[in-house]
Amino acid sequence: MNPSPTPQIVETTDEPIKIHVYDDNGYLPIHRATFNGHEIVIKNILDEAQRRNEFTQQLEARTHDINELTPLLLATAAGRLDIIAYLLTYPVNFHAVDANGRDMTAIAALSQNERTLRYIIDLPISSTEYNVWKPLFKLFLSVRDDESTICGRMLELLTRRESDNSQISSYWSSMLENGLLSTLIQIFNLSKNDDVLMSAFILFLNVLNELPEIKSDLDKIKNCFSSMLKHTRSTNNQILILLGRVLSCLSTDKSLIDSMVEQGLIETLMILIDKQRSSQIIYPYFDCLTNVIGKSYEYQRKFIYSKNFLLLIVRSYLQDYDLNLSLSVIRFIRQLVKNNEELQNILAHYGVCEHLLGALSASSKELQQVSIEAIQALCYKNQKVQEILLREHALEQLLNLLEKTNMSTLQVAIVCTLWTLCENNSLQKRDVATKIGIRKLISFYTIKSDEHLLVVTDAINELAKCTASIKINIQEEINRAQGIPYLIRLLKSDNEMLVLSILKSLQLITCAPGFVANRKNQEIILKNDGIKLLVALMMHAKSEIVQVESAQSLACIALSNNQCSTLIESTLDFSYLHLINLMHSNDSNVQLKASNALATFVYNNSRVQLYLKKQYQFSFDYFQKFLQNNNECIRCTAAFQIVVFGDLIREQKQSINTAIGCGILLDILRTSQIDDAKSAAAECLARLAHMKSGKSSK
Repeated sequence: MNPSPTPQIVETTDEPIKIHVYDDNGYLPIHRATFNGHEIVIKNILDEAQRRNEFTQQLEARTHDINELTPLLLATAAGRLDIIAYLLTYPVNFHAVDANGRDMTAIAALSQNERTLRYIIDLPISSTEYNVWKPLFKLFLSVRDDESTICGRMLELLTRRESDNSQISSYWSSMLENGLLSTLIQIFNLSKNDDVLMSAFILFLNVLNELPEIKSDLDKIKNCFSSMLKHTRSTNNQILILLGRVLSCLSTDKSLIDSMVEQGLIETLMILIDKQRSSQIIYPYFDCLTNVIGKSYEYQRKFIYSKNFLLLIVRSYLQDYDLNLSLSVIRFIRQLVKNNEELQNILAHYGVCEHLLGALSASSKELQQVSIEAIQALCYKNQKVQEILLREHALEQLLNLLEKTNMSTLQVAIVCTLWTLCENNSLQKRDVATKIGIRKLISFYTIKSDEHLLVVTDAINELAKCTASIKINIQEEINRAQGIPYLIRLLKSDNEMLVLSILKSLQLITCAPGFVANRKNQEIILKNDGIKLLVALMMHAKSEIVQVESAQSLACIALSNNQCSTLIESTLDFSYLHLINLMHSNDSNVQLKASNALATFVYNNSRVQLYLKKQYQFSFDYFQKFLQNNNECIRCTAAFQIVVFGDLIREQKQSINTAIGCGILLDILRTSQIDDAKSAAAECLARLAHMKSGKSSK
């Protein structure tokens, strides 16, 4: 807004001022003095008016022009901050409005003078006396596009940061208290002016980023999201870009997603993505959908019935080479197929595997990583997709990338994906672990991440299962690579699956197939306080399965090692009785593992056997239920136990127990069609072959 044409500068004379005489521009002397910034003249005029008892008439006198401005409003329009300050020393009416109903705040905004507007907003006047925001928001909602546009731009200027490191605007909280959000939603609902809408979206995006906690207030505003979603039909690319960023930001708050979906988000965005192919416009909408389907399995399933949309993604968007779009689309795919076999199969059928593998050769490390994570999600627990990926040489490409990269996050993603690809094939797992190498696997323990620890430990276990040869002894390699201290430290983890895998590692590195003890590794565990941790787990872990696996690890450490055996028995509250109690667990798996740990303690240890013989006797019925099990591996374990416990089973002679146990093992070895069962039988027979003769008769 501009004041009337500039009046002539008032010249100071000794003649009395004619305070009631308007000039050709419709200005009184007080208006001319105000416009020109003559504070002394204003004082003289007001003093004269005071003497004439016309003070208020002069202080609030209006110009005789189209604007009808009071001195205060004129000073505002002219940007005379010193005169505004001076007039406010008098009982001036700061609620006064011009001929168009605009008060001083609205006039300052329309004058597009940021300095003046900030000055008025910052005046030390309480909001109960004068609220600066309500007239601004009213102006923003004006039906006149020019007024609304100017106000929107001024609000942008008021709230912008000077730099990334500067403080957020102090005006946000007051604006929110006075209805900023409802004002913006009204604009989204009513305005058809692109400039106004752009300002509204910019303000909305900025306040969401600066004060994310206000997102929860949006659910209280009726049709909040549908008012925004209708602008997906806009032909203005800038509006579409801003809207995408707003929706992406909003979708990070899970509490809003249900309302967004109810108001048509998913269907609207699918239409937009099909219609609008510009990568710079579209990628935030994929980010939004990624967040939405991550909230609910129900929302994920909606896409099962949108096969044309899925085909569009694979055959159009995955072929676009824009980095931001590729990242967003692949993140969407990663979330879409997560734990959903049907969607995994649909996308694999449409050819997504080829595109994801192709992205592994991208120059962007971030794109490589999200592609690897998407491959893992795509083939998770899905043998059909795993086979497709294996046929397309996924293992070779991932191993090659692992060899080249030093990025820890990328290494973690690759290792986890390799393991997912091989989850149904033990030989393939062992082959992958061998190609990675024991030293590299152990080096991954230094990466500050938890998600890969279980995979790395499982991979080490696959290698540790191998029998030592002239060329390589994995148990010794793990020791030389300083792997044992890492394993012991990880026993303190809260992740039960990881702890169980670590316990399996400790068993394998201290006890080779056939119960061949590795004394060196036993001593390393002892030196690193591993025994104390294992006893604590055996006696006090919340999970019974952790207790019995800890006991098995201790038994392997004690195997053929009197020093370790004696030390274990004197550590903390260790007790063989605890294992016998676990043999009466409600879980038959715990029972079998408890008796197996006890059998390992007894194996070739006459002192422990004699102690148990004096204290306890076992019933053959306990073993009978396992010997009759349909699972041949369980039968092997029980058969081994009755031979070791031969002299502790009260119903029959040791020789009979030995004959029964060995007979079962030989039968399984000869007749079983299951490789794992035959392997277990052979391993148990190898243990018994190493058992000292006559041990049980003492």
